[in-house]
Amino acid sequence: MTNHDIRKMTPQTLLEQISPEFSTLTADMNEVMQAGKDNPMIIAALLFKLAQERKQTNDLLAKMEEKYDELSLTLKSNASASLTPNPTQENLHSISLLPEADQKILAFIEKNGKANAEEVRTHAGYKNPNAASQRLNALVKTGYLGKIQSGKKVVFVRTNK
Repeated sequence: MTNHDIRKMTPQTLLEQISPEFSTLTADMNEVMQAGKDNPMIIAALLFKLAQERKQTNDLLAKMEEKYDELSLTLKSNASASLTPNPTQENLHSISLLPEADQKILAFIEKNGKANAEEVRTHAGYKNPNAASQRLNALVKTGYLGKIQSGKKVVFVRTNK
């Protein structure tokens, strides 16, 4: 088909050749277009209907966005609530998962507010000072205790874990 042949075809024939499905879907539109040539009120009515449908679509999108924001806020608040459990409840769970010796050390530090390795060695009855130090450093690594350097001494304090 040459360029000259295309010019001779009517728009309807050209549409049918390009896409028969589109041609059948737009058959009603062709009738409206023919009627619109004689009466501009039909075109005005179509534009009004288009504007109404667009407004409905925008309203629907606004409601969907509002719902999405509500769900997002709910999920965020639920996530933050689950990440910050009751501190007393948390302490009970964390202490119960530790060996008994570590539980005694944590209870001693909670009671006194702070302790150094020598005080823990004496309280726990360790003969070797390194044993208390190793236990305390393990509790620091797991986050149950904090370590504060005070001159040559190291003081251990309870964290919120």
